[in-house]
Amino acid sequence: MRALLAFGLLSLAASAGQAAIPVANVELSNFKFTPSTVQLHAGAPVVLHIANVGSGAHNFSAPAFFAAAKLDPQAAALVHDGKVEVRGHSAVDLPLVPAAGQYGLKCTHTLHSSFGMKGVILVR
Repeated sequence: MRALLAFGLLSLAASAGQAAIPVANVELSNFKFTPSTVQLHAGAPVVLHIANVGSGAHNFSAPAFFAAAKLDPQAAALVHDGKVEVRGHSAVDLPLVPAAGQYGLKCTHTLHSSFGMKGVILVR
């Protein structure tokens, strides 16, 4: 219920031209996440902007994080099996309300996490 209220308030703020929702930027490259520790505020709406600056595809795999977060239907449609695929030189925006916790993050493409493409999402 709280998440629905938050998304409702986001819609009202957007339509009224009020303050924008904060954006948390995460960059995917060969072979790392920048930042490797993503820090968010529990219960606070945010747009997770995931930008792949490399030419090859990567993903943002955080199944426990996505299972706990509240996502609007359009954002939820981009998450499959707890991960978001991001093609080279493209980006994905996910409006969400994160739940408190510490969540593992990695790219599940072959050997990418072994090469260092992993991190943590801290929500307090």
